[in-house]
This record gives sequence, structure tokens and C-alpha cells, in this order.
Amino acid sequence: MRLTPSQFEFGVLAASSTGLDVAHVSSKDGKVFLEGSSATAMAYGLQAYLRQVVHTSTDWEDHALHLPPSLPLPPAPILLQKQSPYTYYQNVCTASYSHWAWSWERWEKHLDWMALQGINMPLAFTGQEKVWQATFAKFNVTSLDDFFAGAAFLAWGRMGNIQGSWVRGPLPQSFIDAQFALQGKILARMQSFGMMPALPAFAGHIPTSLVPLYPHAKVVQSDAWAGFRAPYTQVHLLDPTDPLFVRIGAAFLQTYQDLYGFTAHVYQTDTYNEMDPREASPAYLGAASSAVLRSMQMVDKDAVWLMQGWLFSFSRFWTLSRMESYLSRLPYESLIVLDLYAEVSPQWEKSQEFFHHQWIYCVLHNFGGSLGMRGDLDTIATGPVVAREKSHSLVGVGLTMEGIFQNYIVYDLALSMAWANSQVNVTEYVQSFAVGRYISQSSTTHHYLERAWNVLETSVYAVRHAYGGVTKDIVCLRPRWHLIQANFMPTELSHDFERVLEAWKLLLQAAASSPSLQYDDRFTHDLVDVTRKAMSDGLVQIYQHIQNMFEQRQVPLSEVTAVP
Repeated sequence: MRLTPSQFEFGVLAASSTGLDVAHVSSKDGKVFLEGSSATAMAYGLQAYLRQVVHTSTDWEDHALHLPPSLPLPPAPILLQKQSPYTYYQNVCTASYSHWAWSWERWEKHLDWMALQGINMPLAFTGQEKVWQATFAKFNVTSLDDFFAGAAFLAWGRMGNIQGSWVRGPLPQSFIDAQFALQGKILARMQSFGMMPALPAFAGHIPTSLVPLYPHAKVVQSDAWAGFRAPYTQVHLLDPTDPLFVRIGAAFLQTYQDLYGFTAHVYQTDTYNEMDPREASPAYLGAASSAVLRSMQMVDKDAVWLMQGWLFSFSRFWTLSRMESYLSRLPYESLIVLDLYAEVSPQWEKSQEFFHHQWIYCVLHNFGGSLGMRGDLDTIATGPVVAREKSHSLVGVGLTMEGIFQNYIVYDLALSMAWANSQVNVTEYVQSFAVGRYISQSSTTHHYLERAWNVLETSVYAVRHAYGGVTKDIVCLRPRWHLIQANFMPTELSHDFERVLEAWKLLLQAAASSPSLQYDDRFTHDLVDVTRKAMSDGLVQIYQHIQNMFEQRQVPLSEVTAVP
């Protein structure tokens, strides 16, 4: 919109009869007429127009839009209606895997992309460390140097998995101050787009220096996490049932509002992220969750707790009866659960929709920011629709990948499902994606591009129930004998290696038929990505071949090289 504002007219629509967002795109007085019931609905309508009429699109890689000097008018109206209230975005890990060092210029473009995708409930975790400093100062803790994790590891410090910085000293105050200022700009822009950002809240993790100041408080040390050693793990956890928990939690939210002057009434926190409660009685679990919500509602009577449902997928501790004890005391309107890994390990159906609470169907797909090409487009094209048909409390669709900058087609499809009123034909969707992704080309070039994406659709993106996330390239791992495995962050190939080579050759043929593609940054990105994937898959083949030769104690004669 900042590029061509004079070619648009705008109008405001009423929401649908069910209160859901709508968007219309048509023409009026020789201009593109864009109408929506909210700013994000209007932006989503713009995105639909760009893809369907102009045949261009953008993504989170910050690729440029390819726009003609004069925008074409839509040949027919585009009518869009959202199918649930919220489109959610981000995992608590994304900040560290993907954007911990972003400038405002990068954030501004990313926020534009978020609006174009109709995202109206983004996670907004940047800049909270300064608020924690001010909060804990009220409890006589003057330094958090051994509590804050390093700049690139803040996500796991915020989750209570680790503490302190083991490289080059503590988190610099200059970084804390800069992130605080950056968050002010992020929140202002989200607010201008009409988004409902989910702000941080207190989970119970406290600095070691607080413990002796409150000797009667009920505090435990968390278990060591992911192989880390003390003092960088075993973070102190203030029991939610202790009165001090609510005091600190309320103080944090009040301080946040005082410093930022903002709230959208949605707060994200998880007390038990990859760590189990020390008690399992129904009474304790109910009291623990109630205390978290109470700490929010002490400051904001309209507070809604946004809970990542990862704990219910991750740990065997959470039987259905324990889940019910933890969730059932919370009012329906005060909790939204992110079914974090719904495309592979859905929890909503087995738990009676989290025991009758609001929830969001989320696509996780990526762990650890790995870059392997892999996905299950068929499940994503059907899962949210099936869930909506069966559910009484589904309120949205979301993305919860740990790292971005990979497999964009998976997330593009997932975001579109917030607006889809029926199951999506994957082949037609992939064809549309390919047509709208690159600069307009000849029919021959289009043929190569569409065939390449069709090959990818039916190979790397046809892995049903792709547990463990995308594949991890073995070249990124420490050398060892048993590198190939099919479990968490798998290295085993679940597709035909030759199919990736076929897609790679088709992209090369497209480039040969239209040399101008070398100036299309989306095409060069995809060509490099598929080339990397082909090389990575080839390394797996070579690795397995060497293993087989060793185990059989036999080298094929054709592979023996004579030494002079």
C-alpha cells in the first residue's frame, strides 16, 4: 500500500452475521476498491488481489513485490470471509531462532507481511527484560546479570529452561534498552493494524538472588534441562500456590502497562515448559493454574491466558485426568490453548477440546530452525476444516514454527486455512502458489516452474504425519556412525531422492528458458534451496553407502581406485 496508494480506494465493511472478518476487492472509478471489516481483513484482501490478479506475492524472506506501473483491475469481485476470529503467529522460540537481532527496518517489513496474511494475534515478546528489571527491583533484587540468558538465547531463559550468559559476560544493558525501545515501535504498529498482540506474563521462574530475600516462600529448583549444567540451568521456580507468585505476576503486568502504556488483554506464559510439576494431585494442579490466571486478573479483569499446549504433547506426566485438573477451574472466556502441534499430534479431540475451552489449531512443523524441505500439505489442507466441523470452541488457526525462513509454502497454506470454508485442493493450490511466486514468464517457463512445484508437492511435501519436524541436514551434525534416524528432527529421507533432483533440473530448465529469472530474488532463493536439498540428500546416500560397505566388509570393484 505504501508503494501505490493512489491506485486504491478504501471502504469499511461490517463484520459477518457471526462477527467474523470479511474482505471484498472490486473496482471503482478506475481504481482497485478494497473493503474490509478490519485493517488485517483489508490487508488480507490486498494479498488475495496481488496473488489472484497481479500474480505476485511476498513472504517472510522480505522478497520484493513485482508490480506493474499501472495495477490491473480485478475482472470479478473477490469475496472473502474468515472462518474463525483469530490468526495466530509465532512460537516462544521464534524470537531466538529467527529475529533476535532484527532492526526496526526489518520488523516494519515483517509486520507488513503479517498484516497481509491476516494475522491478528501475534506473539509480542521483544523488550520484556527491562520490565523484569523494574519488576524485580520492587522485590529488592537489583541485578539480574546471572538470570538473563544471552541475547540469542533469551527464549529459553524466558521459559525457565536456562539462566545466565556463558559467553562474554552478562546481557548488555544497551541491548536491553534498545530492545525495550524497539518493542514500543512494534506494539504501536501492531495496534495501528488492529492486531491483538499476546504479551508476556509471569510463569514463576525467579532469579537465585530473590530466594534468600523471601525465605518462607515455597521455591524449588527445576530439573536440569537439555544437558545444560549448573549454574546455567536448574532455574528456581516459585510455586504458583505461594502468595508471592501472584504478587510478582501482578507487579510484572502492572509495570508492563506503566512502561508501555498498552495491553490487548491477552497474555502468554507457560509454567511447565518441558518441565513437570512437582505435585500431581488434582487440587494442586487446579490451584497452580488458577494462580497464574489470578496474577493476570489482579491487574486486568479482562485478561485472557494464552497457553502453549506443548506441555500436553511433550510429557507423559499429562494424563487426561491431570490435564482436566489443570484446566477445568479456568473460566471458558479466560483461556485460549494453542494446540501447538495439531497437524501431527493434535490434543483437542482426545481432551474434549481441552476440557471445553477455546483453542487454536496450530501448525508447528519446524523444530530448531532446521532447513530441510519437508511437509504434509494434505493434512494442513484438511485438518483445520475437519476440526472446525467437529469443534464447539475452535477460535482460530495459527503458526507455531520454532524457526521461520524455510518451507514457506507450508505456512502460506496454513494461513489461508483461516479463511477456507472447505478443504483445499492441494494440487490447485500449489499451482496457484507457483504462478504467483515469480515474475511473469513465457508459457514454456511457467510449464517448467509448475512442474517443478508439482514434483515437490508429490515428494517432500507429501510426507503424511511428518513427526519430528523438517529433516535436519547431516552436514550440520557432529560426525558419528548412527547419523540416520527417523525420530525427532529426522535425518532419514521420507521421499524419493530422485524426485528432488527432478525438481532441481526443472528449475534449471526454467532459468535457461528465461534468463530474466536470475533477477527474481524469489526464484534464485528457491533454486538455491532446492540445490541445497539435493546436495544434502546426496550426502545421505553417500553416507549410507559407506556404512553398507563397511558393515559388509566389501567394496564394489567399480569403486576401487588403483594407487600407483
